[in-house]
Amino acid sequence: MEVTTAFVRSVGEGGVEIVVNFGLLAGREATLAEVDRLARRLLDDAERVTIDSNRRHEVTNDEETIIHQVIVMAKAPDDAASSLRDRCETWAVECADERRLEPLGL
Repeated sequence: MEVTTAFVRSVGEGGVEIVVNFGLLAGREATLAEVDRLARRLLDDAERVTIDSNRRHEVTNDEETIIHQVIVMAKAPDDAASSLRDRCETWAVECADERRLEPLGL
């Protein structure tokens, strides 16, 4: 089954925002080196790139979920959104192929 992990969240005013559900593929956070590698790739289509790597915990009495996302904000033309999204998705797949952590079984 093929899973889409990168989504364009917004386009407009000279910017594109992309959410990458990195942990879904890799089971871990993105490293600083991986984020730097993504930024360099995106500069082919964008004038400037800002990247946030986030970890969010959602906890109840019955379960705990940890979400690892990478949020990309790129100063780029609207028509670059698809290319930027594709680059983000390819990057996430490559990172997961290089190093993946499997969830702990309880």
